[in-house]
Amino acid sequence: RTRAAIEPIIGHLKTDFRLAKNYFMGETGPQINALLAATAWNMKKMMELLKQKIIFLFYKIQIMLFSNPVFKYKLNSGFC
Repeated sequence: RTRAAIEPIIGHLKTDFRLAKNYFMGETGPQINALLAATAWNMKKMMELLKQKIIFLFYKIQIMLFSNPVFKYKLNSGFC
């Protein structure tokens, strides 16, 4: 079961994060390559979460602004 959950992630790492070919030489090269690919994977997940939080924040600000009666009055009167 755990292997079935891990295989798609390894497939994405190989195709999207250049894990299929090792660009580092030496004994620690493959370890560095895997560590950098895993770091890129985690950073991508964090950026998607941050994007969702920012979008939610903008929606919340819009709701707060448009539910404010003073803002509605100024919006209808033309800000002058």
